[in-house]
Amino acid sequence: MKAAKVILLALALSLGLSACGGDKKPKVAIEENKGPGRDQELFRDGVKAINNGRYDEGRMLLNTAINTYPDSPMIKVARLAIADSYYFEGGSKGLAQADVEYGDWLQFFPDDVLSDDVMLKRAEIHLRQVQAPDRDITHAKIAERILKDLLRRYPNTDKKEVVETRMNEVEEILALHELKVARFYFNIRESSVAAQMRTEEILNNYPHFSRFDEALYLHARAMENQEDTETASHDLARIVTSYPRSEYRDKAAEKLKQWGKAVPEADPEKASAPAPEGKSMPSRIVGFLLGPHIDTSNQGVILDRDQKPEAIVARARELSGAKATGPVTPGAGTSTNAPDDRPRRAVHAGQDVEVKPGAAPATDQTQQSTTTKSKDSKGKDKKKKEDKKNDDKKTDGESKILRNP
Repeated sequence: MKAAKVILLALALSLGLSACGGDKKPKVAIEENKGPGRDQELFRDGVKAINNGRYDEGRMLLNTAINTYPDSPMIKVARLAIADSYYFEGGSKGLAQADVEYGDWLQFFPDDVLSDDVMLKRAEIHLRQVQAPDRDITHAKIAERILKDLLRRYPNTDKKEVVETRMNEVEEILALHELKVARFYFNIRESSVAAQMRTEEILNNYPHFSRFDEALYLHARAMENQEDTETASHDLARIVTSYPRSEYRDKAAEKLKQWGKAVPEADPEKASAPAPEGKSMPSRIVGFLLGPHIDTSNQGVILDRDQKPEAIVARARELSGAKATGPVTPGAGTSTNAPDDRPRRAVHAGQDVEVKPGAAPATDQTQQSTTTKSKDSKGKDKKKKEDKKNDDKKTDGESKILRNP
């Protein structure tokens, strides 16, 4: 019994201590020094924090600027800076959140001059997560869709050369994936129909694939197994004409001769072109283990680690159309929900009052006016009582007269 009482007493004490000494409520950041140019100062401080790796602090300052100054022209660039901060932070979670932030920004500002840059950054987010071609190609598919949509919506974008380069990179990955699957079905599963479908995906959608000749030859073999020599002959003739330096050229010519088909001449331009450079064995091993190497940019849309915060703020101000303003009151900053000693109006609590030097506080003036009013009311009541007494004395000495109402 004693042991049980001791245990119960210890539990009660621990619960009481945890209730008394628990975590305090988080303090809410409040902007209390509003003034012209304060939104730009918050933006600059947020940029400094992010460039120094203090991502949470920078995002808090930027969110304070957005929530406190909803009519500021800097809101557009502040939202972009938040998305850039997640892009800089990296990792699967950071990149996923950056993609969400960029997507939300495009919904708010679909016709902005930076929309094509934001779409390109979204594509780069998924390209950074692309794995080897024989693995999951979800990110490559998403990047391809974003890039195609970018060129459709902004055909005259100044990023067109970069977009086309990214498109070639992602198409190379997707085509190589299809070719690997086609080889598997043709050589391992011995399924000519499946190999045909996979190679046709390459022939119809990826004309710039570096191994297009191999896809043609594999498609021809799959059609040969299905006794469609006409289609197969067309593929083989295309190899001889357009890929005279291909390792499959002689095999294609031999097959054409076996079927009694004429072997066409090679295209002079293709014959005089230098042979394509193949990847060395070490680079192929690295690509298999680590995935394809894609040189995506480490810069954000607004933020740039190589630039000073002043230069970033100047560019952001130019893009948003905000006017340059001087600094606000020294020491301005964000505070928490702690009380302050600033004078307040008596009627509307919480409203700031401008106090001039030498003037009495608003509360003293209110007290003085209240005291004066109370004195006046007392004097009036006293006078009424005296007048009533005088009237009573007069009526006692005089006869009562009935008067009509």
